[in-house]
Amino acid sequence: MANEKRPPILAVDDDEDVRALLQTVLARDEYDVTVAVSAEDALRKLTVLTYEVAIIDLRLPGLDGIRLLREIQRRWPDTVTIVLTGYPSLDSAVAALRAGAHDYLSKPCPPSEIRRSVQEALAKRRGLIKRMELMRELEQQLIEGLSALHEEPRLPAARPDRPGVATWPVSPAAPVSRGPLVGQIIRAGPFLIDRERHEALLGETALDLTPSEFEMLALLAERAPGVVNPMEIMYHALHYTTTNVKEVRDIVRWHIHHLRRKIELDPEQPRMLITVRGVGYKLNIT
Repeated sequence: MANEKRPPILAVDDDEDVRALLQTVLARDEYDVTVAVSAEDALRKLTVLTYEVAIIDLRLPGLDGIRLLREIQRRWPDTVTIVLTGYPSLDSAVAALRAGAHDYLSKPCPPSEIRRSVQEALAKRRGLIKRMELMRELEQQLIEGLSALHEEPRLPAARPDRPGVATWPVSPAAPVSRGPLVGQIIRAGPFLIDRERHEALLGETALDLTPSEFEMLALLAERAPGVVNPMEIMYHALHYTTTNVKEVRDIVRWHIHHLRRKIELDPEQPRMLITVRGVGYKLNIT
């Protein structure tokens, strides 16, 4: 995009880590990313600049994401909207699509899925603009008394919803097992992880983990009580390769944040999944 205008993207989320992740991921494709912390903040920014794509969280302080979607659809119909929510449900997916959302993604979402969705949204916008321009030309021809058309071009049908958490691209490399393994069973303190059945227990409680969260927990359990650095987590657990250190740090921190919400009594003061400053993360199994 060196000789092209960088497409302006608006990312609306009240979570600072999510905003940082979106900025980092989309910067790889040289998008011009602006962030907003609320729907009201987003509306102020939309009045100043036309954004080609807006990525919107549904649970926002003040005006919620669905109402923001409707307002964008009403006032800025050229802006294609994508929902990125940490609380996916069929009802919210239907409401988002009815409010004009192009896509519906669940947090945590792999960077590849975010980038794919934005690329498709930009392609959709280009197609819609071309059709609108063509329709204006046809209308002008009719006004001038030129030959009538048999039928007007139709806009493409809306894409079907695709809710759910997408998986990361699978790397052919597998992590080296260093922890307390019994076949496909990993035991680390209160955690018991069955790789074959893809199940994880904390004590007697079954954990509801996404594929990425499961792989992260399994890797940390294998290495416990050792420390795993972000690059290892990125490669072995998230199956994503990049040499951008900041991108690695932001993506892993985002996933760690969501994993802590599943295993910690107080995610803001973690006792089991510990950050070792400047090194990485470890499971406290003592």
